[in-house]
Amino acid sequence: MITTPSSRSRERAPALPGALGVRQAALFVAVITCVAFLNSFWGRFVFDDVHEIERNPSMERLLPPWNAMFVGNKLPARPLPYLTFAIDHAIWGKKPFGYHGVNLLVHVIAALALFHLLRLTLGSPRLRGRWGDRAVPLAMVIAMIWAVHPLQTQAVTYIYQRIESMTGMFCLVSLACFAQAAATAARSPGSDWPRSWLAGSVAAAAAAMASKESAVSLPLLILAYDWFFGPLPAGASWFAAVRRRGAFYLPLFATWGIIALQLMLQASQYQEFDQETLTPFAYALTQAGVILHYLRLAFWPVGQCFDSSGWPAAKSVGQVLPALTTILVLLAITALGAVWRRPWAALGVLFFLALAPTSSFMPIESVANEHRMYLALAAVVAGAVCGAITLTAWIAARWPGIVLRDPRLPLGIAGGVILLLIVATQFRNQVYGDVTRFWLDVLRQDDSNQRANWSLAGVCDANGQTEIALILAEKALTRRPAAPVFRSLAEFHTKAGEYATAIRMLRRGLEVQRAALGPDHEAVLGIKADLAAVLRLAGEPQDREPEKAD
Repeated sequence: MITTPSSRSRERAPALPGALGVRQAALFVAVITCVAFLNSFWGRFVFDDVHEIERNPSMERLLPPWNAMFVGNKLPARPLPYLTFAIDHAIWGKKPFGYHGVNLLVHVIAALALFHLLRLTLGSPRLRGRWGDRAVPLAMVIAMIWAVHPLQTQAVTYIYQRIESMTGMFCLVSLACFAQAAATAARSPGSDWPRSWLAGSVAAAAAAMASKESAVSLPLLILAYDWFFGPLPAGASWFAAVRRRGAFYLPLFATWGIIALQLMLQASQYQEFDQETLTPFAYALTQAGVILHYLRLAFWPVGQCFDSSGWPAAKSVGQVLPALTTILVLLAITALGAVWRRPWAALGVLFFLALAPTSSFMPIESVANEHRMYLALAAVVAGAVCGAITLTAWIAARWPGIVLRDPRLPLGIAGGVILLLIVATQFRNQVYGDVTRFWLDVLRQDDSNQRANWSLAGVCDANGQTEIALILAEKALTRRPAAPVFRSLAEFHTKAGEYATAIRMLRRGLEVQRAALGPDHEAVLGIKADLAAVLRLAGEPQDREPEKAD
């Protein structure tokens, strides 16, 4: 979906070289994407990678495939991504290198699908007069910027978030297939839309639904694309045209059934909805600031953080009034543009619909995650690029001496931006190459982050740095004092037969949690039970006071 200035505007954007072929441009997109993520291959298994891939028993056997597709270790298994994890495990074992290769392949396909979607949209009847003569190079530049942006690293370099990138890839493929069907129908007015491309769009939509629940907005995105850019027969209304394509839209919306089935089968596994710390209204208020944070990172990707679980919740409208006002104004402009069928409003529709499943009213434990911008970033980049070209044309029309008319200048500027983004992405990728550095990077942004302190405690403990591990584990309880941090650390030593260390950790945890929660809290009773069990295994007297710390 691409923006365009009003049809009343007479300014012409500076010409871009038009001799670039489609295949050549697609090759450039693929190569540049690979260059940006070349050093991602040295990334390690981190966070959910460890228990959902590396230590997930369902990954051990590829057959029967549904075992891997529907059995997560601690989290819900998204069928298609988990199947690819199992295939990776069968090929690469527990070596992350190969997994990163598949992640990059998924991202390259997504970038190519975005390129073709943009090319077809820019050449559509509604935009052809403004952008058609430069559709290929412009689509190439937008797809490149989107693909190499450092905001994409969490969805590409973090292996487990293949779930997000696969979902985005299938969404873009589905949209591109629909755009191709629309373009074919536009070239032959009065003829039926090609069934093969429409079938491809439905198939890709079904694959997206089987990848992640956030694909729920895809049918609405396709319907919006039809509204903005679908060709209409002479004298026909849009609603009548859509009804005639009911054989496409019925199976498209029926793909929602895949998500419904997934939710029913694994309802108990969705731990992110178990933390009822925010009401839907409070969550929506908080998302106003989160969305502006995403937009800031899109234009200035400095201060990225893998885990933003410590994001402060909004407690009142006044607390987030500037951010909320900004978002509501953007929503209102998008809504008006959509009602008036202005092509530029398609960008706002894509942005808000792509974020709606995670950034609206449904409370999720982590209120902010960079990978959620994977698809929505395309709207931001397209708007920024087309807006910059339009602004340049407007300035050039009024002050001809200010802006150089050399047609190579826009591509030169774009090339410089792409180069800077590649460098930023490669620096970001390096964080994933060392687990200690990975979590320290989070703590630099938020020194009380529970996940970072907990995970780093585990890393230090595995490296024999028990004292540091105990300090970090205690710090991890700052925000959630009931979390089973010490029990988790002690479990590792208990399984290894290192009872003395396990007892020491449980006693330390019991002391800290009892002071914070009281003697009768469920978490305190749980750690006391674990301590009693380990004491029995160690052969120590059961009449020993378990609450006493060393």
